[in-house]
Order: sequence, then C-alpha cells, then structure tokens
Amino acid sequence: MKVLLETHIAKATVGAIAKAAPDIEAQHLARWRDGPMRSASDAELLTACHEEGRVLVTFDLRTIPSLLRQWAAEGRNHSGVIFGDDKTLKPSSPAMLAAALATLVAEIGEADTTNVIRFLTRPDQA
Repeated sequence: MKVLLETHIAKATVGAIAKAAPDIEAQHLARWRDGPMRSASDAELLTACHEEGRVLVTFDLRTIPSLLRQWAAEGRNHSGVIFGDDKTLKPSSPAMLAAALATLVAEIGEADTTNVIRFLTRPDQA
C-alpha cells in the first residue's frame, strides 16, 4: 500500500514505517512531489493522492470528513483515507503510528481502498 502522511504527522514516521512494515510505501507531505503540495487544498491533496493510488493518513478530523461526505454525494472517488485521533495516538509518536498503521494495513491486505475510510487504533488495542 502507498500512503501519504499529512504535515501534522512527524516526518520521522516515514522511517519508522519502513522498519515496521517495509511493504508500506510511505511519503510525507513535506517532501512528496518535492514539497509543493504542502499548501494544497484538501480537495487538491485527495485528487493528487487518487492519481497515484495513495491513501491519505491524516489527523484532520475537522475539514476532511465534510469533504469526503461532499465527494460521496457527488459520486467522486478517492484512494482511501486513514484517520488518526490525537486522543488515541499522538502524531508526534513515529513508532506508535508506524505500528498502528502496519496493523491496519495488514488487516486491509490487498483489498481495494477506493473510498475506504478507516481509523487507526493504538497498537495495544488492536
């Protein structure tokens, strides 16, 4: 699975994912496509992810959910979104995020992630 980590997630999480789950190809928004997408709108970001078949990993529970509802109503596809909640996991905890993501990706397996929305759980709660 290819994932894109949004800017609120620690950049070190990319390396932690490479160690915990080498089958996940992770990019961080700060470095993805040489960085210009950092200022992109949510819609532009989801569109770009969809172009690459990349699942967005985000802690944005404020704006992304309403955009996903809008897209669903319009019949517009995305490549999947995985939400984190800072009450459950801290975006500044690379090892814990990597473990949670590895568990979720193993659970999803080879399934198509088009329009899939999932939530990370603490690795000890999985």
